[in-house]
Amino acid sequence: FLLFKNPICNIAVITMEESATSKSGKLNQFFGNKLVHPSLKDVSCKESFIDCFLMLYDECVRDSSSSTSVSRDAIKYVNKYTDAIDTLRTMFVNKEDFEVQHIIGRGHFGEVQVVKEKNTTDNYYAMKVLKKSETLSQDEICFFNEERDIMAKANSSWLTKLLYAFHDDDFLYLVMEFHPGGDLLSLLSRCDNRLEESACRFYAAECVLAIHSLHMMGYVHRDIKPDNILLDSSGHVKLADFGSAARLSPNNTVLSKMPVGTPDYIAPEVLSGLEYGGTYGIECDWWSLGVMIYEMLFGQTPFTGDTIISTYGRIMGYKDTFSIPPHVSVSDSAKLLLKELITDQSERLAYNGLGCHPFFDGINWATLRSTVPPHVPELNGYGDIAYFDTFDDASNTAADFQTDLQTLKKQLPFAGFTYIKDL
Repeated sequence: FLLFKNPICNIAVITMEESATSKSGKLNQFFGNKLVHPSLKDVSCKESFIDCFLMLYDECVRDSSSSTSVSRDAIKYVNKYTDAIDTLRTMFVNKEDFEVQHIIGRGHFGEVQVVKEKNTTDNYYAMKVLKKSETLSQDEICFFNEERDIMAKANSSWLTKLLYAFHDDDFLYLVMEFHPGGDLLSLLSRCDNRLEESACRFYAAECVLAIHSLHMMGYVHRDIKPDNILLDSSGHVKLADFGSAARLSPNNTVLSKMPVGTPDYIAPEVLSGLEYGGTYGIECDWWSLGVMIYEMLFGQTPFTGDTIISTYGRIMGYKDTFSIPPHVSVSDSAKLLLKELITDQSERLAYNGLGCHPFFDGINWATLRSTVPPHVPELNGYGDIAYFDTFDDASNTAADFQTDLQTLKKQLPFAGFTYIKDL
């Protein structure tokens, strides 16, 4: 069973009593991404600073149209940096660098596209396009910065990685790895909504490692469900969609007054936060894993009601409403696992307990990534979308959702969003 350790970073010590040579050396290291300091964690790449510089320039361009003294200063600023800005913008990645091949997801905040990098033969990515106006209006349930940061920092083979992040006046763009094997939900659909217990064991084990990898980064996912468990070209698990994720506080909890997540999979302590404003921790992800394992074994989730409110009520009363369906034969260890995951957070199994649970007997945790999965995708090329449902190619993002976000005040929440992965 694998034990993960927190990575040891070379944390810089910055003091006021330093020579100019020492300070300038550290600044050069910082811009070379070779120096780490806790207070700089949110501006830890050159692109973030350039992003802010471009935003200031655009605001000065808008101000230069008036006749005030401030605007005259803005005109001087614009004239001074126009050539530099034009050059920088030719080097920054933008949506015109990609050709949209298919749309494989569409929701309230935007859509997910399969794109091909122009002037390449086989560089296919998934590009998530988010409406800025919606992310601002629903900032208690949409965490675009956390999503960007997680994928940018991810160094685990179990997590989906980010290649580029950029934005324009109306949209945020996240260009990430494309995993052509579909997701666990589509796999369940192809298997009549149920998996054999041996297959369930395999995917559950990979999910354990994926979820733990995220927790070790200092985040809780809060939306673990089959839709967010992608399968790569070999059929292995890749955890995705970190738009509901939250950074853990120093005491490893988060505070939220909104029930973040998907109703059928939400843990009771998350729902309790809606009423009492309480905190909860990473245990909520293990509850969701339990619900997902239940679904893989029995073809349904355990608490589905006729309405969201009734579903929430069944979750809160899980001690009375949870049961193992008698018509499906599963092992005693599977039943035990479910009862130890779908329980109070104080008693719920966590990473260490899962690793030695009898349900996972036979799993070699150290070699799981190199084990042949129960279902291996049959693909026809790098951009094959056979394992995804597709949407109308007439994208509605650009046409229908442009809003008045042309002022610096409305663009400030997105300052520093730009990211380019080191190659």
